[in-house]
Amino acid sequence: MNQDESLKRDAVVPFTGASEFVVDKPPLVELLAVLAQCGEVVSSFFKPDPSIKALDERARLAEFLERFSNLARSTAIGQIEPEFGPFSMLNRYEFEGSLLAVLLRGGCHHAPRGLSLANARKLVDEALEAVFPAPFSELVVYRFDSSDWSELTRDSTISSAYVACQGARNLWWVLCVADFD
Repeated sequence: MNQDESLKRDAVVPFTGASEFVVDKPPLVELLAVLAQCGEVVSSFFKPDPSIKALDERARLAEFLERFSNLARSTAIGQIEPEFGPFSMLNRYEFEGSLLAVLLRGGCHHAPRGLSLANARKLVDEALEAVFPAPFSELVVYRFDSSDWSELTRDSTISSAYVACQGARNLWWVLCVADFD
């Protein structure tokens, strides 16, 4: 293989609309509908081809965002900052708790009406179980700790944004909830 072929093979392949992976599970649809009461929701799934191979977590997230950035401009997320700022890594249970907190906190003006703690827990658990069932339930989730990572979150009053990776199936999920006062 010559140097040009090697560079083409190693180049970052941007996502397109064809890169999106359709996940149409009723519990997920229900969760997204309730999250929509908390603000604007962007939810997209991908199966990167070629897969993201970086071992360092910051490098993995950076490559994913670089590949997603062109497509993000066509969504409410808008421009993604190359220096995306601080993030936390969550396991599946921490992610469940974080989503639960988003549901219970709600948006700028109210939380979803009539949603008890027990029902919110059930909603989150059932959605994640539908999308990431055992034996593929292990997740690595990147939670953005700064709103500066994207145009949507930077301009919002309150936001929560995640990139979840289920490595065994090479399934990635971008989830962002942002509300404006």
